Amino acid sequence: MLMKSKALRISKIQEKMREDEIDVIIVPLGTNFLWLYGLKEKPSERLYVSIIEPDDPPKMLVPSFEVNRTKRATGVSDVIGWDETDNPYEILGKEVIQKQTKVVGIEPKMWFGVFQAISDNLSLKQFQNMESIFNSLRMVKDESEISNLSEAFKKTSKTIIQVLSELEIGIKESEVQQILKKRLEWGVNEEMFCLVQFGENSALPHYHGGERQLKRDDVVLIDAGGTMNNYWGDITITSVFGNASKKFKEVFEIVNNANICGKDTARQGCSPDEIDSNTRRIITDKGYGEFFTHRTGHGLGLEVHEHPYIVKGNVKSIQPGNCFTIEPGIYLPGKFGIRIEDNVIYTEDGIISSDIPRYDLIEV
Repeated sequence: MLMKSKALRISKIQEKMREDEIDVIIVPLGTNFLWLYGLKEKPSERLYVSIIEPDDPPKMLVPSFEVNRTKRATGVSDVIGWDETDNPYEILGKEVIQKQTKVVGIEPKMWFGVFQAISDNLSLKQFQNMESIFNSLRMVKDESEISNLSEAFKKTSKTIIQVLSELEIGIKESEVQQILKKRLEWGVNEEMFCLVQFGENSALPHYHGGERQLKRDDVVLIDAGGTMNNYWGDITITSVFGNASKKFKEVFEIVNNANICGKDTARQGCSPDEIDSNTRRIITDKGYGEFFTHRTGHGLGLEVHEHPYIVKGNVKSIQPGNCFTIEPGIYLPGKFGIRIEDNVIYTEDGIISSDIPRYDLIEV
């Protein structure tokens, strides 16, 4: 039997299907499957899909040897197995998808080869991309998702701060990455990432780190995240190993003010476009606009980058349950870069934010 939260998600999908006159949606293993059923696996050459219709409980079509495990893992009782000598796409077309079906919704990250095989066996059907449905539903987090996200960004920031306190002259970027990797993997099924950038390398927004050794008074930029029950935290802290220069402090003040402005705008429930514009204006007015080279933020959830994107042109107001980053930056080529990234959850009562004590970390 489906858990209450999973059943509610299926119900919301079905409601959207009725509104948009979608007869069936096919969902392969992947992030949206995880969101629906709590089963985290990557797709393989064997067809393993969920079939959702607007008014009936969901079905699964899986390899025969996976039937019992699938029932236990997902709570779905109607699980159809196919044998290794079968063509699962023929079974899908002849036995699973009803003949009167006209409009078939396709999960947006389905492999093209899988889609092609499905369409070959579902002739005369109309196919629609279900990206907008999944995006609109997934970006509004429920209480359990908010709890996981909050824990993820708290643990991420604590881990980065602890590692900053342990830095030593001569340590390499790659060595700090290895330390972070070990500490950010909070469970066997969890994931992590980390960027470690010293000195002039901090001016490269997505530099992945290398053999650069740490020197006294180097800028240190760490952008890292880990998952809590598959939900991501994503924090960037920029500091100085030693004494910060006057120029660093000047730029840090600007970026920090931009970060605060972004959070204040989010607190008002404005659109991502307004959040991005207000954040960017702080930096542009100080003459550094050309050095803020990326969007102000991105959504967080089961993926480290998802909707809503905090970027110019995204004019739909944020909604309670949206979780996203506010991460303005200034990157001065050949000198240093500063990015200040917080995680924000917008609620009916305001915002929940990582709110790291930034000025306490300027010099470590």
